[in-house]
Amino acid sequence: MKFWEESGRIKIAAPAKINLFLEILGKRQDGYHEIETVMQEVSLFDYIYLEYRDEGVEFTCSRPGLTTGEDNLVLKAVRLIQKESNTKKGVKIHLDKRIPVSAGLGGGSSDAVATLAGLNKLWQIGFNEKQLVTLAGKLGSDTPFFVYGKTAICRGRGEVITPYPIDLRYYFIIIYPRFEVGTATVYKNFKISLTKNLKDVSFLLNALSSGSPEKLGSSLHNRLEEVVFRLYPELGRTRDILKSFDFCNVLLSGSGSSLYGLCREENGIKEIEQKIRSLNVGDVFVVTNDF
Repeated sequence: MKFWEESGRIKIAAPAKINLFLEILGKRQDGYHEIETVMQEVSLFDYIYLEYRDEGVEFTCSRPGLTTGEDNLVLKAVRLIQKESNTKKGVKIHLDKRIPVSAGLGGGSSDAVATLAGLNKLWQIGFNEKQLVTLAGKLGSDTPFFVYGKTAICRGRGEVITPYPIDLRYYFIIIYPRFEVGTATVYKNFKISLTKNLKDVSFLLNALSSGSPEKLGSSLHNRLEEVVFRLYPELGRTRDILKSFDFCNVLLSGSGSSLYGLCREENGIKEIEQKIRSLNVGDVFVVTNDF
């Protein structure tokens, strides 16, 4: 997450995420699933513009059809930080929406955390990182990750975060198939199987630290792929098409609908990107984890 500040105004780059690893460990008593996932920020951004107001909240968005009402996570973040800081200060917000919606890329959660962090600065509230994590957890399961960002292991419902610092660069090509997948629908149709061997996240972490795209590719894992491809067979067909390219591996991000390919090296990425674009299977984004 990046910030640009000037008098009474803040611009924030809110990054997308991909899941390098996602295992479902079981069903919780609260109805949620117990997960273990490795989330990675990537260089695809929404941009949020905050301008100080003495009172009142005005919210606009560049994407037609995206709600700007109280059910938007950005406004939920505003109301939450107003309540928790006991302030009546106002703000004018504009969201330049570039991350696809309901695509497994965490755009809404990232926007919410960017709003929390931005207003913490704009209104000079003084919440620390731990307090922001607590607030973020009230907005969603994967929102706390974006307070830390970069690379992290996320457990529980996704809200228990362990940062995993790496100083290595990997390149990915994300393909958004231009339709949304409902996370709730995917989890509702996921069946816990005691006969399946659970994947150990340590293999992914070791591969991630190796700097080898080939090793990382062989360790990428998403337990939700099976149910998503069953519910949305066209996604499975797109995955098969992408596997014909020279990727180390192709994986679904989160509960979908976006897929991504892990590139072997920087050279040749442009050629692969152009070939995928020519197939018109979706919107294409070339990203890196090191930005």
